[in-house]
Amino acid sequence: MPVAYGVHEIFYAHNRTEYHIFSDLNKKAPFTKDSDLTFVLVTDAPFYNEIADPEKYRTWGIEVSYGVYIKPFKVTHVDGGIKVAYKAIAPFYIEDKYTHFGALTPDIKNYISVPTPIMVFGYTDYDNVMFKTNSIYRISEDEAMQAVDLFETFGQMDDAFSSSELPSELNSIPHNTFQTDRNTNKGYTISYIKKLIKDSGDQSVPGSKEYKRTLFASIFNFISSDFIKLRGIWSCLTPIYFVPVDQIVLELLSRITEEVNSENDIKTRMNKRLGNQQKEFVLREKMRAIQDMLSELQVPLEEDDYARALKDPVLSQRYPESIKTLIKDETKRASEMMQASPEASIARTYISLLKKLPWRVTEREFLDINRAQETLDKHHYGLEKIKERILEYLAVLINLQKIKDKQTTKIAIPGKPSKEIDLSLFKEDDDSKKTYNNVPILTLIGPPGTGKTSLAKSIAEALGREFIKVSLGGVHDEAEIRGHRRTYVGAMPGKIIKAMNKVGVSNPVILLDEIDKMASDMKGDPASAMLEVLDPEQNANFQDHYLEHEYDLSKCVFIATANYIEGIPHALLDRVELIELQSYTLSEKVHIARNHLIAKVLEQTGLDDKKFSISDETLKYIIKHYTQEAGVRGLKRILDQLARKIILKSMKNKKLKSFEIKIDELTELLGVIKYKEDTPEEILDAGVVNGLAYTPYGGSTLQIEVTTYPGKGELKLTGSLKEVMQESAQIAITYVRANAEKFGIKDFDFETNTIHIHVPEGAVPKDGPSAGVTFTTAIISALSNRPVLGEYGMTGEITLTGKVLPIGGLAEKSFAAVQKQLKTIFIPHENIRNLKDVSDEVKSELVYVPVKKYEDIYNVIFLGKKPEEKITFKLEK
Repeated sequence: MPVAYGVHEIFYAHNRTEYHIFSDLNKKAPFTKDSDLTFVLVTDAPFYNEIADPEKYRTWGIEVSYGVYIKPFKVTHVDGGIKVAYKAIAPFYIEDKYTHFGALTPDIKNYISVPTPIMVFGYTDYDNVMFKTNSIYRISEDEAMQAVDLFETFGQMDDAFSSSELPSELNSIPHNTFQTDRNTNKGYTISYIKKLIKDSGDQSVPGSKEYKRTLFASIFNFISSDFIKLRGIWSCLTPIYFVPVDQIVLELLSRITEEVNSENDIKTRMNKRLGNQQKEFVLREKMRAIQDMLSELQVPLEEDDYARALKDPVLSQRYPESIKTLIKDETKRASEMMQASPEASIARTYISLLKKLPWRVTEREFLDINRAQETLDKHHYGLEKIKERILEYLAVLINLQKIKDKQTTKIAIPGKPSKEIDLSLFKEDDDSKKTYNNVPILTLIGPPGTGKTSLAKSIAEALGREFIKVSLGGVHDEAEIRGHRRTYVGAMPGKIIKAMNKVGVSNPVILLDEIDKMASDMKGDPASAMLEVLDPEQNANFQDHYLEHEYDLSKCVFIATANYIEGIPHALLDRVELIELQSYTLSEKVHIARNHLIAKVLEQTGLDDKKFSISDETLKYIIKHYTQEAGVRGLKRILDQLARKIILKSMKNKKLKSFEIKIDELTELLGVIKYKEDTPEEILDAGVVNGLAYTPYGGSTLQIEVTTYPGKGELKLTGSLKEVMQESAQIAITYVRANAEKFGIKDFDFETNTIHIHVPEGAVPKDGPSAGVTFTTAIISALSNRPVLGEYGMTGEITLTGKVLPIGGLAEKSFAAVQKQLKTIFIPHENIRNLKDVSDEVKSELVYVPVKKYEDIYNVIFLGKKPEEKITFKLEK
């Protein structure tokens, strides 16, 4: 509708009847009431000329009148008439105004009409206006009910068109153009009209005319007020005279949807233009707000050592810049995690490790070779050649360190006089990274209990460095060296980084214990991982999978230990320098017990030397009959056992003030003897020969036995012999058969006799080629029935042509020969150079007969010839 509000002045005509009606002021009272009445304003001309072509509304020459339903708000008495302020509700047309007013006779209640020169004005009630059937323009009652049903459904809907989604003009009070009462003229919003419909339904009985009247009047009030400003509203309402009401309602709802979609489209375009910039700003602000809230929720942590160190200009230099950045990044990442999550726990553990590792912290060293000499002598008896080699190693290390100290900046740590910060560690420039420590890695090889670990500790003490032991025995997973990646559950750093974290400095002496007992399997090769640790060109940039950062091991002193050289991987042998420790002799063991072991036992048990008195003879007896080892570890256990027995005796007998351990009391204290002292046989049985062997636990003697019996010409081997030793026996039998005539056994029938070779202690696995000459001698002895003297022992690998090849472990085998009370031992000629490694005490008790071919052994043993060469030594006092 083009006119929502209007003012019409109705002037009185000179007709008395008309004047009489309006002169009665009581008659205008209905105009001032806010009732349910609907008024009609009728004119016989196009209403405000809004219909451009009124002729098309004429039908069969009948005059057409136009009208509008109105709601009056204010009636004012003026000279010659009244002035009515109204609110338009809906337009209509009638074919015959007289027909219309004929239906509205003066007899009907609430009726009044005033003819004027240009229009007719009147009002009526809802029933007569909406349901009068004799007016062509009227809609049917069914159509009216359909409209009511539609809007009743609209009122029950959820806010399909909420006020916030509609253009602002639809929810504002329309502009007050004419004289109106602001209190009465209120704009109807969608939310309000829905409430009005609901309230009307609550107050009336659904289906009643009162209910429908109220609902319909509310709807049209809504239409005439709130949608008056919609674009094209006149074009929407113009055909109201020719279509059902429900279609008009649907058209209006369609226009509402169109306006809403148009508004949404505008918002979408606008948001798209603002786009990423506004979105980014909003997200950043939201993230900042979330971070602020999280920081408020988190419990503030106490300042740790790392935070305090960063504030100190000296202590902050212990951390390389790359580590400071890494800790900062990881701390930020951890703060964004839920604190109770497993990922947060892993992150905190990782950050804690980064903070605790020593990085550039080092121990102040003692660069004094004399002090090193004193330390080694204090803790170790004998081992003169070993000590000399270690001192050479330390001399090079000290010399290099003195030169580097002149080129390196070291900063003392306040409050820790023995610690300092070495700025040459974790070098940042590429030129510095090319320099490396060229000191070789020491590897101490020897039987258990010979002092390998204690020697490493003495080296650490001599240098004034921290000492830590890394056990590698049984390690078969590369991750135990390099660490596990942090993606795995329960991931940990490797043994090397753990050791650095535990020791607290970056220049310790690290003992790699039992490096020969690492094993390879499907999980990787730990020996290959050790290459990076031990290679001086690589260990400045050691990579641990858990740490995910290079760690500088160039300042560490690595000392490895092994029991058996054959067990060390060849790649590692290339990078280490071997130092062999021999078995201790009887006199050395007595001296070690007297000066080191007994003192330690007394300290650990609280005894004094009066209650633990023991002679050298008793010590020798204990060593011979209760221990049988290369080192002194078993001897230490025996001495501990004696101390416990004495303490128990002293507690039972309070008067016991002193106690001397005597040989005849050892059976009571230690039980029966475990090892009977061997008394060598002058002549062994035919087929029995003393052989010499070397094991990871030291040297030993083996009596190889050979016998024959009628059979099918087979060779039978027993005694847990491994593949190499079995092949050695087969080579020996082949060599003997090939030279049967030379060895005086040409009459022996190899095809009808079985040869059985046995090596005693069958439960102990045996391997190696060094028993070749012993097998050969035993076979000849058995086949020719010629016994061998019991004072002979031998070792050496034999070939098919009878050559005797060199062997290993000569020092240990010599020691075993002395224990067995052998007098003469045959050795390969090429092993003469190894005699310098045998202790003088052992060599003085043996005669060495070097041989190049087996015939040299045969001539001495079976033919009684003198050896072409023999070597003896005298012990210097």
